Amino acid sequence: MDFFEHQEVARKKTRLLVFYFLMAVILIVAALNFIGFLLIRSQSPPEDLFTVSDWFQHSWFYAVTIGTLLLILLGSLFRWFQLSAGGKAVASMVNAREILPDTNDMLERRLLNVVEEMSIASGTSVPTVYVMDEEDSINAFVAGLETSDTILVVTRGALENLTRQELQGVVAHEFSHIFNSDMRINVRLIAILAGILLVGQAGYFVMRYIRYGNIRSSNKESGGAVVAVFVIGLSLFVIGYIGLFFGRLIKAAISRQREFLADASAVQYARDNEGLAGAFIKIKQQGSLLKNSHAEETSHMCISEPIKLNLSGLASHPPIEKRLTAIMPGWRNLAKQIEEKRLREMAQQQEHAHIELEKEAKPAMDFGFDAIVETIGQPTTLHQHAAGALLLALPEVIRQAAHSHHSNNHAMHLALALLLSDDHQVSEPVLNLIAEKTSQKDADQVLELAQHITKDQRHLRLAILDISVPSLRRLSTAERKGFLSLLRQAIHLDSHISEFEYVLYSILQKNLSDSRQPPSNTIKSFNPVAQEIQIILSATVHSTGQSEEEKQALYLKLIQPFVKEPQALLEKKFDAESFHQALKRLNQLTPMLKKPLIQALEDAVSYDGKIHPQEIELLRAIAECLNCPIPPMLEQAQQELAKEKA
Repeated sequence: MDFFEHQEVARKKTRLLVFYFLMAVILIVAALNFIGFLLIRSQSPPEDLFTVSDWFQHSWFYAVTIGTLLLILLGSLFRWFQLSAGGKAVASMVNAREILPDTNDMLERRLLNVVEEMSIASGTSVPTVYVMDEEDSINAFVAGLETSDTILVVTRGALENLTRQELQGVVAHEFSHIFNSDMRINVRLIAILAGILLVGQAGYFVMRYIRYGNIRSSNKESGGAVVAVFVIGLSLFVIGYIGLFFGRLIKAAISRQREFLADASAVQYARDNEGLAGAFIKIKQQGSLLKNSHAEETSHMCISEPIKLNLSGLASHPPIEKRLTAIMPGWRNLAKQIEEKRLREMAQQQEHAHIELEKEAKPAMDFGFDAIVETIGQPTTLHQHAAGALLLALPEVIRQAAHSHHSNNHAMHLALALLLSDDHQVSEPVLNLIAEKTSQKDADQVLELAQHITKDQRHLRLAILDISVPSLRRLSTAERKGFLSLLRQAIHLDSHISEFEYVLYSILQKNLSDSRQPPSNTIKSFNPVAQEIQIILSATVHSTGQSEEEKQALYLKLIQPFVKEPQALLEKKFDAESFHQALKRLNQLTPMLKKPLIQALEDAVSYDGKIHPQEIELLRAIAECLNCPIPPMLEQAQQELAKEKA
């Protein structure tokens, strides 16, 4: 399956998840009603036969049914509200610490390098990275409602015990969950199961209240009531464990096959099974159990089982041995060699700075050219090398600014410097606006950074933007709004919005927005969005720089599959507002309909056999808005490696 098929499967799994949840709720309500029926029947006189039909007419039936449903619903809604902030809320829940973009810790720096490389290689936003400092075992997970709020969490044990190659395998595994929309399902699963598990917690509370609440009964009737309440509490507690059983069963049904898929995808991305296999071997040796109190809730998200289970059939992950056999059939014979290699690499890491390790990890290669649509959500080792080449080509002053997170956030200056780099001429009105809204010192720093983004480095601009995002996410809500407002004002100064200005603002706005509403994907044909397709395709064709006759012919050829009676190629002037509104509408297409649209856009930009930086940038912005990550172009990375060798 390709990226779009995985997205479609994820939509179906969401419906399956709702079905499992409803079945669990029905069984829990039925079990509690059965116990209530037996309890009332036991209290009835022998001469009065209390039947099932009597129970359905009894007030306790309505109390048990409505009370249980409300308890489950409120529990799920409360947890969903807690997690509405996306990945960051999950990180806070498990008490994970954010790794600062400019960290000096060598192990943390190595992890950030791997994550940045994988992000650029896949064309996704760089996730915010966290570490669970109190966990010595080896584990990791990703969480988020959208790619823009994605987090990646690793344990301290993973940082300290895995080599760079093994970390690459783990990170590649987690990125496959991002591509396949697994992380969104995982967060929803936490909220759904919270309501089911709350039933058992309510029963535990009732029993503790009766035991320690000094409840006394002065007569037989009240004593019977106390016993009845205790039985109900005990029943809730027992059925809570039934809920836990169903919760684990649901997680196993949803997660197991996805883990095999993520393992296979990780090997495909890296073209290396030793990295992930080495990580699994160490997990087998050192364990993956978490001490965190939320380990049960997050067990389905982790790369390996974080809780101890007596029944393997309820595990949310396949056994490590089976996963190892799937990616490396001869893993038992290679375990010793992998361990020796790990020791050698760790010794090297202690001797060299992280940047030297980055250079060693990226030999020059012949990249060639891949069809863009085929690489969406499926980056390869070639794209990883391409990403490494782009990162190595960045001037150190740019790298430091991108990783800055202090109150004087240089990442903001860098984003504004990217704006100035659009026409490679100093824009005095923009600099004056920056000085007016912030300070002259800020304007001077923006100008200094802009001078390091030269005309021949245009292909680096998206990489610069990507690695700046985690630092910009650290801004407060007010600071982010102020920054986006300043950027918007600067863009509108000349009453014209260029394609790159739109690219810059749209990517930043998507990654810094507090909105966490995923697309509905309810549009199932091209007919309702014919006008929007014409707007997007016209703008893309105009970005190619062909002659007017060639543009007209190309546009008419590409628009035919989507629109029965297409309009002529729209005017050349770029209308950012209509372009953006069209993309928002097109994002509601089902995943399988997005595929031919991306293919048509690829055909447009590759018409002349070359893909220019401005075409790549516009295509990347479109893909970002459609949640279809596009890896970097390999030909440019090859050119950068040639420069490095020279």
